[in-house]
Amino acid sequence: DADRARRPGESFVWKITISSSEGRKSPSTEGFEVFVKGRGRSFVKFVFPPRNVGRSLLALDRDLWIYLPEAGKPVRIPFSQRLVGQVANGDIARADYAGDYEAMLAGEEPVGGVACHVLDLKAKTKDVTYAAIKYWVSKDRRLPVKAEFYAGTGTLLKTGVFESFKEVAGRLLATRLTLVDAIRKDKKSVLDYGEITIRDLPEKYFN
Repeated sequence: DADRARRPGESFVWKITISSSEGRKSPSTEGFEVFVKGRGRSFVKFVFPPRNVGRSLLALDRDLWIYLPEAGKPVRIPFSQRLVGQVANGDIARADYAGDYEAMLAGEEPVGGVACHVLDLKAKTKDVTYAAIKYWVSKDRRLPVKAEFYAGTGTLLKTGVFESFKEVAGRLLATRLTLVDAIRKDKKSVLDYGEITIRDLPEKYFN
């Protein structure tokens, strides 16, 4: 149920803007267009800044490739690799927590006044974005509220907060995710999920 609040349908296009900041450095903004078909396929186009145009990511189940125009051919990379700021490739190329992790109910805890179930998610394989996730899901509507993302060593990498819920195609979607580094609290990235187009996508996008 919580996964449904992170994707608007089975086949869609989503425009995502990522704003990253670190201390006193000038913040950076990057844009992506994400094409998703089913639970295991996504194609990510780099839209801006201009220096990134032409790059793309292709996720097929638990395999991920990046295409760089200067390299001339796709190169396989891990979902856990950093894309920009606090954002890993898998944060925008794959959103299937239910498929990638074994979930165990760990208890209950309120977050910002919202009563939540606390779930412990353990990765089913090493090919996914995080080794483990601690996940707070609202009890009343089963919406994602907060997450902690962990490495295989058990180290906390970053925290995430899901916000700005809007109704799209009959379901409530989280249209903002803020990721903050676990050590350096001044290092954060905000993912804003903007224009959504729900439509059937051709197979050629995922070849």
